Amino acid sequence: MKAAVLYGKEDVRLEERPIPKAGPNQMVVKINYVGICGTDVEFFRHGHPFYHEPMVLGHENSGTVSEVGEGVTEFQVGDRVLCGPPAHCVEDCPSCRRGETNICINGFPRTAGIGGPDGGYADYYLVRDVAHTMLIKVPDNVEFKDAVLFDVICVALHGIRKSDFKLGDNVVVSGTGPIGLSAIQFLKAGGANKIIVLGTNSAKFPTLKEYGADYCINTKECADIGGEIRSILGSPVGADIVFECAGQPDSLLNCIHQCVRPGGQVMIIGTIQSPVTLSPGNFQIFEPDLKSAFVYTADEVRMYLEMLAAGKISFPGMVTDIISLTDCVERGLDRKDRTGMLKILIDPSL
Repeated sequence: MKAAVLYGKEDVRLEERPIPKAGPNQMVVKINYVGICGTDVEFFRHGHPFYHEPMVLGHENSGTVSEVGEGVTEFQVGDRVLCGPPAHCVEDCPSCRRGETNICINGFPRTAGIGGPDGGYADYYLVRDVAHTMLIKVPDNVEFKDAVLFDVICVALHGIRKSDFKLGDNVVVSGTGPIGLSAIQFLKAGGANKIIVLGTNSAKFPTLKEYGADYCINTKECADIGGEIRSILGSPVGADIVFECAGQPDSLLNCIHQCVRPGGQVMIIGTIQSPVTLSPGNFQIFEPDLKSAFVYTADEVRMYLEMLAAGKISFPGMVTDIISLTDCVERGLDRKDRTGMLKILIDPSL
């Protein structure tokens, strides 16, 4: 089989490898689509921060079960599945005991394609521990290219569910990538009053409005973001809840200082890797609630699939390119022109 293997900084090689075999409590999945995540791009650009390469990238995996090992009873050959991060850990850590498997202390370094086990940038993917991996069956009427978006869409879903959002709230979404778009769709479905979106590319604004945004502000062109938000709301204060989805320091600062009303909430959903300089005394007099969210739970992935299957939500145009494993560097990880790109998927069959 073909596999795209990360050897180090800017070093991904296409290799021929044997198709994996399923041992006890394991199964093999033939990959239909695997999503290219920002984490994959960071690993390509800078090398893996804590794991010794080589490794096969890819943690947003979808496919069809091709082999099950001894002891696997919940799945059979032919099942359509999503393969996510680890589920409840073997050690039964305090987070897992509370049902908060998304913040399991053992989870991140054990995630396939991130923390050591090989991921899905390949024709086939070995699920090394079926009992402790998030494996979700895909309904027959849901297409794989929609199902595999679970990793970004459920990040937004989890953040909104963890927030104080309620029907009729005025909200701001900062960030116009896949997570921001997903948040807009769910907030619209949840009955938000006014949805204001902050972005840096006005060309995206028509798409944002198709997803449910009521107003769009280009932060590069607006001299007074807070004033514009207050004008839109017809209020002397900002939004009830602000969702940071861009994963950028400037975006977070805008959310805290420009967007949220006194006593409102800022949900940090985007992953911000760079340092942020904050002076709490400048904003704590208004008591904003700063809260963070990380990834999602298996129940939230099931919610997403059920809503898709029922036609309650859709994400048209989210997938902007489908590429082959051969092109995963040039048209994916090291793509120079990302204009108009949202989610890029790899189809190993191409």
